[in-house]
Amino acid sequence: MISLEELSKLDEAGAMELLLAYTTDIKRHDKDIEALEKDRRLWNSRVKLAEERSLAELAQGARAQLSRIEASLSGLVAARDELKLDVFRIREALPAIKARRRSIDPDLLQAELSMLVGEEQGLPAAKLEDEFKALEEKAEDQDPLEKLKRKMGLGDSSDPKPGKGRS
Repeated sequence: MISLEELSKLDEAGAMELLLAYTTDIKRHDKDIEALEKDRRLWNSRVKLAEERSLAELAQGARAQLSRIEASLSGLVAARDELKLDVFRIREALPAIKARRRSIDPDLLQAELSMLVGEEQGLPAAKLEDEFKALEEKAEDQDPLEKLKRKMGLGDSSDPKPGKGRS
């Protein structure tokens, strides 16, 4: 019998594989049980035939064979019933197993959010911002006129006519 601990460790794929294996085993047990039932009927009729003809020794041998068949049959029926119970328990637990798959994985969520805000590959957002500012300053330093304007304190480099506001 499958324990609750084993059920809690199953993922959806594992549960489905286990269901398939158990149902296959149940079908195989059903066929074996059917064959043993046929053998049991055969040996039961042989016991009756030997008793009707007063062949005690032959009847005793037939009863021994019938006893072995019935023992095998009861073992197979018990095993099949246990598998059926396990299949029922797995099917009962399957919605919870599926729900676990749909739950939020905090590490995956953290990684996705980090990528969205630019913290890809371990770069924090502040460091990334600093790198962009440095790149922008380098780009501004390329224009000598802008560099001179900043040096003279004539205002923001984005202002097209910085000297017009003064008189």
